Amino acid sequence: MYYRGSINDPKFKKTRGYLCGSFENAPIFSERIEVAHMDYDELKKHINKRHHHDLMDEFVIVIKGYMEQKVDNDLLKLKEGDFLFVKAKSITDIKRVDNNTNIIVIKSPSLPKDKIRD
Repeated sequence: MYYRGSINDPKFKKTRGYLCGSFENAPIFSERIEVAHMDYDELKKHINKRHHHDLMDEFVIVIKGYMEQKVDNDLLKLKEGDFLFVKAKSITDIKRVDNNTNIIVIKSPSLPKDKIRD
């Protein structure tokens, strides 16, 4: 089985950019992986919202633009082409996002209730 689509398909806006995962109304259901495409409009909602995941690892790829994200005590400046791998239990906090920024976020496994606000 496979699924072919486009990150620009408007149906993904209804799921906050999530392409797949193990949550209700997921366009593609998977318990093993969660994938999202986030643009500036979605990213700006996450600025200064510290959180961590107890069990999920997270991989972020900057497709376009620039952002600053704090991981534990380090402020990381990420530009187009950069990626960031964050192990479970690390505290993350988006501090700045330029208005043309687009990222892909991959989390594994997909555990929708594994986001803890700090």
